[in-house]
Amino acid sequence: MAKGAAHRAADQYGAEGAFRDQYNQQNLADRSTIEPFLTNELTNPQGYGADTIAQMLTQGGQAVSGATGAASEAAGLNASRTGNSAAVPGIIDATARNAMKQQSDNALNVNINNAMLKQKQQQAGAAGLENMYGEDQNAVLKSMGLQNESLGQWTNADKATQDALQGWEKAAQQGAVTGAMIAG
Repeated sequence: MAKGAAHRAADQYGAEGAFRDQYNQQNLADRSTIEPFLTNELTNPQGYGADTIAQMLTQGGQAVSGATGAASEAAGLNASRTGNSAAVPGIIDATARNAMKQQSDNALNVNINNAMLKQKQQQAGAAGLENMYGEDQNAVLKSMGLQNESLGQWTNADKATQDALQGWEKAAQQGAVTGAMIAG
């Protein structure tokens, strides 16, 4: 029975080595895709991207232009209705200043949000790389530990086989001694 255990432990040791090799191959394949992506996230985050930033700034500018045009038209209509056009230049001037301030705020907010997104992308890249390395280390150490455990079981099974053989030898020797005493 102990000899069978030694064979099973040897088989298990080999299976664990094969699993380690298979995991290693899979890891290399995964790493060839994931690692460049995460490294790029860390070293060159894209944020929203140039096209999206341009769209965001355009949309903000369109809203400001629409509001400015509506305010100028309202000022002109009010002057026509009341017959007093003295306030129109001041209203248009105030509207233009507010529009410039709003457009500046829009651009600043887009840039701040883009910078924050880039920082999040960098952190995600760093965390992803850290997790990859941690998983690799843990997997290798675990496979080595499993093989060490199997090797210990193999050694214990082999020792049990030797102990059993020695036990049989002692029993056979005592049987021979007892048989010789009875015969003599």
